[in-house]
Amino acid sequence: MTQPRPRSPVVATLFSLALLTSSGTVSLAQESGESELDDAIEEAVENAEGIDEILVIGRRTDDGVPRVPINSVGSRDVFGPDRVKETGARDMNDLIVNIPAISTRPYNGGEAAAPSFSMRGLPDDGLTEYIHILIDGVPASPMQYGWTALSFLPLTTERVYAVDFIRGAHSVRYSPNTVGGILNFVTRPIPVEPTMEFRQTFGNLGYSSTLLSAGATQDGLGVLFTVVDRDGDGYRDDGEFSQTDWNLKLRLDTSATGWLASSISYFDSEHKAPGGLTLAEYDDDRLANARPKNEFKGDRTAIDLLWHEEIDEGWFEAFSYYTKTYRNLIAQRPHFGSATSLLDWTDDTFMYALGARGQHTTAFLGTDHTLFGGVRYQGEDLPHWRMKSSPFGGGAKTKTRDSDYSLDTWSAHLDDTFEPIENLTINAGLRFEYVDAEGDDDILDLDYRDDYSKLLPGVGASYLIQPNVAVFGNWFRGFRAPQAWGFEYEASADSLDFEESESTEFGLRFRDLAGFEGSITRWQTDFDDVGVFYTGFYENLGRIESDGWDFELLADIGHHLPDLRGLTISGSLTSQDSELRAGENRGNETPYAWQTKAAWTARYETPDLWVFSVGGTYVGDSYADEENTRAESDDGTIGKNPSRTLWDARVSKTFRLSENVDLELAAGATNFGDHRWFTHSRGGFFGGGKVAGAPRQTFASAAFIVNW
Repeated sequence: MTQPRPRSPVVATLFSLALLTSSGTVSLAQESGESELDDAIEEAVENAEGIDEILVIGRRTDDGVPRVPINSVGSRDVFGPDRVKETGARDMNDLIVNIPAISTRPYNGGEAAAPSFSMRGLPDDGLTEYIHILIDGVPASPMQYGWTALSFLPLTTERVYAVDFIRGAHSVRYSPNTVGGILNFVTRPIPVEPTMEFRQTFGNLGYSSTLLSAGATQDGLGVLFTVVDRDGDGYRDDGEFSQTDWNLKLRLDTSATGWLASSISYFDSEHKAPGGLTLAEYDDDRLANARPKNEFKGDRTAIDLLWHEEIDEGWFEAFSYYTKTYRNLIAQRPHFGSATSLLDWTDDTFMYALGARGQHTTAFLGTDHTLFGGVRYQGEDLPHWRMKSSPFGGGAKTKTRDSDYSLDTWSAHLDDTFEPIENLTINAGLRFEYVDAEGDDDILDLDYRDDYSKLLPGVGASYLIQPNVAVFGNWFRGFRAPQAWGFEYEASADSLDFEESESTEFGLRFRDLAGFEGSITRWQTDFDDVGVFYTGFYENLGRIESDGWDFELLADIGHHLPDLRGLTISGSLTSQDSELRAGENRGNETPYAWQTKAAWTARYETPDLWVFSVGGTYVGDSYADEENTRAESDDGTIGKNPSRTLWDARVSKTFRLSENVDLELAAGATNFGDHRWFTHSRGGFFGGGKVAGAPRQTFASAAFIVNW
């Protein structure tokens, strides 16, 4: 039998760290085997190859949206454009809760601008701290290492084209904050043909959104400009928000094998942040605002560049990005009762990176090896983080804090993908991280300096049992650096520990089995020195151990019932157990870590372009504190968070007005049953308490789409 020759995977992605990609399709047999099964397996692998793991700047519509390769060595989900639209999501929480294994919760009442994501049994402090959030492969946080919290997510749902969620494996290629996974929001790719879209959306609670997008590719130059303007009253009293989001993408083909690309974005956001309520306030009016002066204003500018060139048996990329984030937060003090002062927080945060990465396939010891590696320098600066206090009724401001914080980080990565035996793919690699951080505050007489270096290994494997069935497994290490603000909230700077994780997965993936596809995954994550900010101090909870199962299934009903062609049903279920494994609360459940989460959708598309979808989500109960207190505290910050089941629906119809013009009309609702739900929030800058979840929200939209 002929020795199979592995093919080179195509991963070309733009990611930050030493490699920032999730190489997907690994090398597998290219030459035909002696049996029909070997031929079929080989064909399945070839079909999987050529699909990027993550879409980034410079991508065009003819690249398509990636499908998870059957031989991927880790669990992953891709929400394509149709799935994104049909959630009817106004904000990111509505969108993300539909994706397998992720939950969301209200945190400060300003969820339209400040979402909160949680997964894999990790403590949800309301700030999305333990997952690597990207926008087109570029970090979304103000500081990827030093300030991971999302005070606001600099992206509107209207500009989201697809969502790529990678959980297990490939963490060697991504960093930091990969404990829960990598979540990449993919925006619209540059159109090949001239395209323009105008979409207007209206909804209850004063919601209005306008999108305009236009672009084309001609003579090797691609351009796409998109702008979104949205505002609303919010679902809390005095909870209005306003956002502007614009983006310009450029791509220039420099040769038959290379191109230059750039993306320039600006995002501006203002929203009220009512925070939580006491039990008495909640019982009187669950949507009330006891802190009407609380508000947030912020903006973010981002520029990224990429040069891509195909080379013999591989490719090479050089990349850079720069982001500037401004934040201004106003909050009443004290949080509860009559306010006596206003706290004013202002900061400008800078992040900049320069790096290179590449891929090359070479023969070694009789086997082809696909090497993927990269290096990156990233700097982060917080030159002034100022806090001022003034009397609630007006008066002179007193400066209470003026901090300066900076980091220099270096990363390097190399991994090898090869096939030691037929149909078995192995990916093994090592990542090096070095972080040098320092900060000071003259007003508080604080000085901080620390450095950190670590080798982070990872290995994954997959085996094709049949062309459409594969088993996979992986093991990797990750970390999260101490936060910029942490040294000011600890008694001793020496007590700030880097948080490290170790994760494993074993799973089975199948597709095209009589109209069914899905996966089953068993996973475990151990997380040491977890840092949280619940009580006004930067604290370590110690070790957390979580494990669970992910189940996913999609059924094409029309495959079995031709009269129902166009009907698909999909669903996911995550069952997990997360416990504190250190300290006096050892054995208790991790705060905000539910035990069960599910999502489901039924979608029906008719031949005359009607699309109906109805779905729902279930998030199980959880506790708000390490003591697992069931009874609600009078201030609403502590207690058991009850489970909830929410339903959503959408209907749309596309009308062909002419050969080049479509009109799409849509209407729908999230939480259309108007289920009343809540969570307890432990605090934060805007104050905690009992926080109401979003009620029923309805919308209607009209879009003109022109293709020349």
